[in-house]
Amino acid sequence: MSFSLFRKTCRSFGPLSVLGLSLGLTTLAACGSPATDHGRGGEFRRFGFDEATLAHDGTPSFLSGRMTTGSTLPAGMDAGSAAAHLAQKVLLSDLRSSYRLAPRTTLSVRTNQLDEAGNRLVRLQQRHGDLRVLGSEVIVQLGRDGVIEAIHGRLTPDLVIDARPTLSANEAVQVALSTLSRPGLPTQTHGTPELAIFMEGTTPRLVYAAVVEYVGTKGRALEEIYVSAQDGSVQERLSRVYEALNRDVYSLDKVCVKDGSELPGKPVISEGGMTMDMPGLRAYNNSGAVYWFYKHSFGRDSYDDMGAKLTSSVMATFDTGMGGCDGGNAAWVGAPYSIMLYGNGSLFGFLLKEMTLGFDVAAHELTHAVTNLTSDLVYKNESGALNEAMSDILGATAEAWVAAGGSAAGPPTTYSATDKTWKIGEDVVGPIFPIPGGALRSMSNPTIDMMSKDFYAERYIGMDDNGGVHINSGIANLAFYLMVQGGSHPRMKSPTVVDGIGLDKAMRIFYYANARLLTSTSDFQAARYATARAAEILYGRCGREWQAVHAAWDAVGVAGAWALCVSPPSGF
Repeated sequence: MSFSLFRKTCRSFGPLSVLGLSLGLTTLAACGSPATDHGRGGEFRRFGFDEATLAHDGTPSFLSGRMTTGSTLPAGMDAGSAAAHLAQKVLLSDLRSSYRLAPRTTLSVRTNQLDEAGNRLVRLQQRHGDLRVLGSEVIVQLGRDGVIEAIHGRLTPDLVIDARPTLSANEAVQVALSTLSRPGLPTQTHGTPELAIFMEGTTPRLVYAAVVEYVGTKGRALEEIYVSAQDGSVQERLSRVYEALNRDVYSLDKVCVKDGSELPGKPVISEGGMTMDMPGLRAYNNSGAVYWFYKHSFGRDSYDDMGAKLTSSVMATFDTGMGGCDGGNAAWVGAPYSIMLYGNGSLFGFLLKEMTLGFDVAAHELTHAVTNLTSDLVYKNESGALNEAMSDILGATAEAWVAAGGSAAGPPTTYSATDKTWKIGEDVVGPIFPIPGGALRSMSNPTIDMMSKDFYAERYIGMDDNGGVHINSGIANLAFYLMVQGGSHPRMKSPTVVDGIGLDKAMRIFYYANARLLTSTSDFQAARYATARAAEILYGRCGREWQAVHAAWDAVGVAGAWALCVSPPSGF
C-alpha cells in the first residue's frame, strides 16, 4: 500500500507506487428514505437479527440483532476460544447457506479481541481448503453475555477453483518482476510467497502473494504483489510504503531515497537524549505526542499496540522516477523498514515547507501504520479513501488533543475542534502553494481545493490517485465534521441536518470502527454501518450518537437504511 498526505496522479516518490483499480459498490435505499429496513431482518429474523443488509450477490454484508438460534457458547473452553468456536460454527453451519459457502470453505481466526466494555470481536479469514481467500473476511461481535450481536464484512460465495499451480512460487515471481523492474537492476523478494486465491471481480484466480522490491519506471517500489500461479502475470500490486514510546531519529541530509540502502541516515537523537537539530527534535517530539494521544485515548501502545519503536528520518528527498528528487512529501514506510520519513520541502520552502513543521503530518502518517495493523484498508478506491480519511480524522483529533494540553502526563481536561482542526497540513504549505484554502485539504468544506469530493454521488471514479483515495476522502471527512459540529452539507447537497456530538465521541466511534469492525475491502456503505454499530456499542442503541452517525452519512449521500427507534427491540 502507498500512503501519502498529498494527492498525486500516478506519481512515485522513491519507493512509493500509485496505482488504481476500479471496484463496484452496492447501495440500498436512498439516504433518509422514510421507507427503511431498520428493524426488519427479513429471512434473518428467525436467527434473531433485526437488521440485515445484502450485497449485490444476495449474501449478507451486515447483520445486527441478538442471534438466538445456535448462539450458545460451548462449555469447557476459555472465553476467547469459546467465542471463536461459536463464531466459526454459526457461519459454517447455521448461516452457511445464507452466505452460500462452498463445501471446501473454512474460516480461520485472524484476531480475537476483547474491548473495554467486555464485547468480544472475532475476525475470521475465509479459506478454501488450505488457501487464504484474499480480502474475504468477517468480524463477529459478541456481547458481554456471549450472544452474537453483529456480523460485518463479506465472504466469497460459491467458490470453485482448481488449486493446482502451473508455476512454482519462484518461477511466477521472477516472471512478474521481469515485467515490473527496469532491465539489469536488482530485485528482492522478502519472505516466502504464499499460494492464495484472489478474486478478480467474481472470477477466482490462483496467485502467489509476495512482498518484493524493485526499481520500475516510477522509481523504487516496495510492494505486495499477487502473481498468477499459472503464467506469472501480475493480478494486483499494493505498495507497502505508508505515506506519512521508544524513539530513534535520524537525518538523511537531503539524500535521495532510491533503493532503501540510504535508510535510516545518521543518528540525531534517541529516547531520552538531546539534540540541537531542530527538524530532528520536532520529529522526536511529534512522534512522542502522537504516541501519548493513542496511549491515553485508547490504551494503544505504539502503532502496533505492542510498544514498537518509533523510528524517523528527517530532511529526506524522494526519487521522482523521472531523474530527479523532491522533498515535498512525508511517508510511513512499512515492513521491513517501519520508518517515518519527513521531506525537507519543495522549492526552498516556497511550495512546501520542511515536513516536521506540521504536527498533523506526523499524526496522519502514523495513523496509516495503525490502520495497516487493524482494519488494513486496501489503499485503492473506496477502501483507500476510507484509509486516507482515517488518517485525516485521527490526525486532526490528535492535533486538537495536543493543543488543549494532552501530553505524557495525561489527556486534557477537555478539548474541542477549532477552525485549525479542520485544515490538513496547514503548517507545511508554502506561500506559493497553488491549492486554495491555506492547507492541503479542508475537512469542513472539502471542495474548496477544487479537487476533493464531498458527496457520494459525485465521487471520483477512475484510475488516478489510486482510484481517488485523496479525492474521495473528503466524503468521510465531511461526515466526521458534521458528526462533531452538527449542521448541514456546506453545498446543501442534502436536506439532512445533523445534531453534533462533539469531537471526542465522534473520534472514538471512528477509531473503534477502524480498529475492530472494518475489513480490508470495506467501502463507504460498510463504513456507515460500522460506525453506527460502534456508536451503539460505545454509547447505546438508537441513542443520540447513533442517530448522528446515520444522519451524517445521509448528509454526504452514502446510502443506508435506518429509522428512528421509538422503543428498542426486545432484549436490547
